[in-house]
Amino acid sequence: MPSKRIAIGAVTKAFELKSIVLEHLARQGHSVLDLGCFNAETFVKYTSVGEAVAHALYAGDADFGVVLCNYGTSGSIGVAKFRGVCACNCESVKTAEAARKVNGANVLCMGASVVSPEEACEIAEAFINAEFLDIPGVPQKVQDFRRKAREQLIAWGEIPQSRELQTLD
Repeated sequence: MPSKRIAIGAVTKAFELKSIVLEHLARQGHSVLDLGCFNAETFVKYTSVGEAVAHALYAGDADFGVVLCNYGTSGSIGVAKFRGVCACNCESVKTAEAARKVNGANVLCMGASVVSPEEACEIAEAFINAEFLDIPGVPQKVQDFRRKAREQLIAWGEIPQSRELQTLD
């Protein structure tokens, strides 16, 4: 598999998981852009983590994003509102593969309270290595609909402005 460029960001509660997933993806030969948070003490807004990852995608600095929070939900909400982002909250290898193959997602969201570090690494690897594709047995009309739906999702939303994480002071 060719190396991918991955932007990764996390809120404070997922700092430890981010470090583990980042290290795992780097060991797999991927180029990983660490967007923070950079310690477990400073509270970081989930919306700014999403914006930072979306900005990296929008700027062409990354092919994929990984957003980590406590349950995966706020991370997904925080990043999915931006143009060019199709984000999925995944809790298994199977859902991660389907998010890429069926929906063409480009951002994986996971929760530190939901998946173990081992599961998170397996899920991230499955997501990054899966390809958006035509599914055997699915009629061409449905395949075309899936692609158009993905294009519409990418066209909606805001354009991310910053890669800087906002903290609560």
